[in-house]
Amino acid sequence: MKKIICVLSALVLILLFPVSALAAPAMFVDEAGLLRASDAAALERKLAALSEKYLCDTVVVTVDTVGESTQQEYIEHLYMNSDYGQGEDYKCLILLYVLDEDAWRISCWGEDTAFTNAGLNFISQRLGEDLADGGYAEAFINYAGWCERFYAQEAIIGIPYDENFLPPVDSAVPAVLARDPDALSLLADEAGLLSAAEAAALEGKLAALSDKWGMDVVVVTVGSTGAASPMEFADDWFDYGGYGQGASYDGLLLLIHTDRDPPGGWISTCGGAIYVFTDAGIQFIGKQIKADGLDSGDYAAALDSFAGWCDEFFAQAETGKPFDVGSLPKTAGDHARIVLLGLALGLVIAWFVTNGMKKKLKTVQKKQAAADYLRPGSLQVLYANEQFLYKNVTRVKQETSSSGGGGGSSTHTSSSGRSHGGGGF
Repeated sequence: MKKIICVLSALVLILLFPVSALAAPAMFVDEAGLLRASDAAALERKLAALSEKYLCDTVVVTVDTVGESTQQEYIEHLYMNSDYGQGEDYKCLILLYVLDEDAWRISCWGEDTAFTNAGLNFISQRLGEDLADGGYAEAFINYAGWCERFYAQEAIIGIPYDENFLPPVDSAVPAVLARDPDALSLLADEAGLLSAAEAAALEGKLAALSDKWGMDVVVVTVGSTGAASPMEFADDWFDYGGYGQGASYDGLLLLIHTDRDPPGGWISTCGGAIYVFTDAGIQFIGKQIKADGLDSGDYAAALDSFAGWCDEFFAQAETGKPFDVGSLPKTAGDHARIVLLGLALGLVIAWFVTNGMKKKLKTVQKKQAAADYLRPGSLQVLYANEQFLYKNVTRVKQETSSSGGGGGSSTHTSSSGRSHGGGGF
């Protein structure tokens, strides 16, 4: 019986060994115990998602000490004696943080990497600033954010950041890392403006619009855009968040920021959405959003209005003539004003006509019989003849006016190198 149990145990171990050998290595190894379990799990998910998305293992390791080794020796030994690395050239990026030295080192391997020496120095300096402010979890998450930006730069335009072209030092960390990079959500209510039911309803409408028109329609709310301008913040959230459908990254993003009263907004467009939403159209939508609840604090109504106008703008663009200067849609208020103006103009014309008729009738006295209106012998026709004398024709040139059109969309280049349209309100 013992022999049978031993044989079965051996078979189980043999079967389990390939599974454990194929298990993916952890992207976050916290030997120094710097992060809470929940923060460590969140960071692991983000690093794993980056590794899968950009086919380069993105690793963070913390240790108490490297002993007698240098940081470079320790990190190289870690890389060579692990399963890290993807592809034929084993692409990998490792951040090593040494607690007792309060020091760190970043190294990368693989050809055509997204990280030049200048890029690694830039990220290292940003990490140092975040660590100085305290909070390992936030510092490492922000580090993952900068990695995302550098990966995306190389993936989108094929040219990595280097000493001649680096992101602005005071630019915002890619906001996509406020959520899981692999969980694409069309609504990010970071400012907490909506209830759970309102958020669910709005996200359903955004998803339906995105599927219907083949362009991502995104809404983001934040308390502040930090050091970045609303334009930079909106563009980066869209670009580094993985938004945009097709090769042209078609879509638009509405950013609501509550760092002023009333809250402000910016609409960023990309790809085909630049054609659909012209500068004049964006200003029109912004005005409607403000009137429909943004200024008064009814955020659910304002964002619902945004979704409704997006659908109308998409439908209009399908005709080949997007809404623009001189051809913007009519609102309910516009129709009401037209009706009131027509009534007022009709009353004025009617008053002038009836008043003129009334004045002509003032000298008329009522007669008792029809014969009283005739003067005997006052009219005698002896001879009648019609003769054409001359005519006078006046010609006035009528100017033709161009209908609709005009305006269009102005564009700019975001930090990722993509072309964006947009406007604020």
